[in-house]
Amino acid sequence: MDRVILHSDINNCYASIEALRKPELKTIPMAVGGSTSDRHGIILAKNELAKVYRVKTGEAIWQAKQKCPNLHIVPPDYDFYVRVCDDVRAIYRRYTDQVESFGMDECWLDCTGSRLLFGDGETIARRIAEDIRQEIGLTVSIGVANNKIFAKLGSDLRKPDAITVVAPESYEEKIYPLPVEKIMGVGPATRRKFAKVGIFTIGDLARM
Repeated sequence: MDRVILHSDINNCYASIEALRKPELKTIPMAVGGSTSDRHGIILAKNELAKVYRVKTGEAIWQAKQKCPNLHIVPPDYDFYVRVCDDVRAIYRRYTDQVESFGMDECWLDCTGSRLLFGDGETIARRIAEDIRQEIGLTVSIGVANNKIFAKLGSDLRKPDAITVVAPESYEEKIYPLPVEKIMGVGPATRRKFAKVGIFTIGDLARM
């Protein structure tokens, strides 16, 4: 029996949670970051409107402000984020008791044993996404696959608010043409090592 693994990622996590208590933040470019008076403060999360200006997570606030002068900065409230993310994980646990957190905003769910109760992997993913939207007010992107790596790859492929199924029969069409660094764990150093032996795409790696 094939495994059914979901990877769920809360879209723009900190920024989206801030908009739960301040809905007006949904209508302006905003980001969660450190003190605006501290040139070393960085962007921790940003909303979709800030992404239009190419504001990036991890860059200095002053750099982000150069791209988007009207960027509204909100200080982080980690206690609040933890409470909301706990509420999201409580929804996951309605569908499976096998939930593995990957940071605050991402989780893997092994739903292999849940199908007789809730349907196939895509159906479960859609039910989870709708529960989170209706009950909490957040959106998630969910990848559905038979292993953790491709489930996460699926959730990364389409954002925000998307369900992506990565089935074995679609690997050659959907997955193999992607750059090898799209695979979790392949950073710049590993990418350079792969390039030296002619591996540039996930398909190259699979064939090797």
